[in-house]
Amino acid sequence: MADPQIEKLLIVQDRDASLQKTEQELARLPRERAALDAKIVAETENIEAARHALKAKELARKELDSEVKTQEAAIQKFRTLQLEVKKNDEYRALTQQIEQAETAVATLEEKEIHLLLEIDTEQEAFDTAKAEIDTRIEIQKRSITQLQERENNLKATLNEARASLDEARAGADSDYLQHYDRVRKLSKRPPYVARVENHTCSGCHLRVSNEVAQAVRESGEPHFCDQCGRLVYL
Repeated sequence: MADPQIEKLLIVQDRDASLQKTEQELARLPRERAALDAKIVAETENIEAARHALKAKELARKELDSEVKTQEAAIQKFRTLQLEVKKNDEYRALTQQIEQAETAVATLEEKEIHLLLEIDTEQEAFDTAKAEIDTRIEIQKRSITQLQERENNLKATLNEARASLDEARAGADSDYLQHYDRVRKLSKRPPYVARVENHTCSGCHLRVSNEVAQAVRESGEPHFCDQCGRLVYL
């Protein structure tokens, strides 16, 4: 005959397991949120690094453009001076300076063209990458919102589960509950109240002694697996 107190403990165990599951899910949520936040930070840092690299190249282009203007101004100055000098060697010296400045301008302009091509290519890649990253960030933000909703729901479920467990415990025998709580602390995982089937404890899956196998047939007092210490019943 089934022990009515064991039946009550099985109800306690079932509600206890539901409560533990809810608590475990709640405990996982902060880690999931932190992982999503970390992904958003990493994505943002990646796009900012790319933006910074583009700005650096644009700044370099402006510096080249400024150097070109400086050389062009020098050329104009040398040409003006050529109109004023009287000696041939002074004129030739100015001509040489003009040629050097023109060579510098040509070199700078070539560098600027290459840099402009790089900027155009990287800008296109940046725009594509940013669009993809923005999409991923939006998905991650939606996931965070869903996690928050999940957390709110679990907190409500947690309160209900605690109340349900308290109700089940209130209907159980105090001595049996003490044994249940002790086993719960000692066992790494449920069940804490296990069925004996074919001389085997369903909690640890080891064979119980003949004495335990015989004892579980009797109701009125708790019985324990002599292998793992769990409460056992038939």
